[in-house]
Amino acid sequence: MNPQDAHFNPFPGLRPFQIEEKYLFFGREEQTSELLTRLRKTRFLAVVGVSGSGKSSLVRAGLLPELHGGTMATAGSSWEVAVMRPGGDPLATLAEALIEADIHDADEEHIASHVRSSLARSGMGLVEAIKQGDLPENTNLLLVVDQFEEIFRFRRMSGLSEEEAGHFITLLLEASEQIELPIYVVLTMRSDFLGDCAQFRGLAESVNEGEYLIPRLSRNQ
Repeated sequence: MNPQDAHFNPFPGLRPFQIEEKYLFFGREEQTSELLTRLRKTRFLAVVGVSGSGKSSLVRAGLLPELHGGTMATAGSSWEVAVMRPGGDPLATLAEALIEADIHDADEEHIASHVRSSLARSGMGLVEAIKQGDLPENTNLLLVVDQFEEIFRFRRMSGLSEEEAGHFITLLLEASEQIELPIYVVLTMRSDFLGDCAQFRGLAESVNEGEYLIPRLSRNQ
């Protein structure tokens, strides 16, 4: 063992596992396989569970490495992944996520505001923003919206309006339903916020269709 690794801790604590920590993430193979099965059937997947159940870790260190490895053969192994949390301005954080995923050139002047404007223009804004970007041919885009329940929390606690929240949700639904571009959307959400989905047209139906409820961990896991 390298002396520098003597105090290496394989457990991340309260933060989720990351994609590069797949080799430390074990015991959830069956759940990862079930996520892949659902994603083959729908481009909108909602990973739901109680707080601390490992939703983010399952997506980041379970699902993502399998996608990059070509396990979902029908889609291939070429994926760009944009990861975000909604926060108080979900369009801005979505724009930043697309830039960080190299869908848009980070060096271009005022690119963040330009992408945000594209997103705000219509319900198909996410699709249009990706068309305007640099998604390589025959490459899938996976948008991971972590802690999706922030949409509901920030509406209650800050200035996020129902119109802004609704538009963001429409962007996700429209992008996952169209077939011109291979866009997949994966949410992680606390189960105690499921009832809030009924506030927005189409969201409850899409969540019901693409929901994966994380089971309770066994002692071995």
